[in-house]
Amino acid sequence: MVLGFRLALSGAIVAAGVALTSSAFAQENKCVQEAASIRRAETQLPRLDVAPPNDQQIVCITLETNMLFARRLTAHVTQCPRSPHARNADAWHRTGSQYAAQFSDRRCKPAIRGYRG
Repeated sequence: MVLGFRLALSGAIVAAGVALTSSAFAQENKCVQEAASIRRAETQLPRLDVAPPNDQQIVCITLETNMLFARRLTAHVTQCPRSPHARNADAWHRTGSQYAAQFSDRRCKPAIRGYRG
């Protein structure tokens, strides 16, 4: 009777360990995939310094795109603190705040309906 209980308990512990390990592996894999996606997105970000300053629409979309990227990066680093992007998160947070201030100062309206952080 005691042996059966111990075997059942051992089996439950092993099953819990396997479940935690596979869950951690799935989360880590998701983090790696998201980090790769963020790396690609970062290379495609529009640059504010080449946007025509008098073209309000282009400037607003450029600011909004970069603000949303900063939010996405922050959300990613929150979920994946060991991400290679973690070292740039503070800089992107500051940049995102600066872009948000410019977005407000220029009286821009949100135009991008996708990712909202």
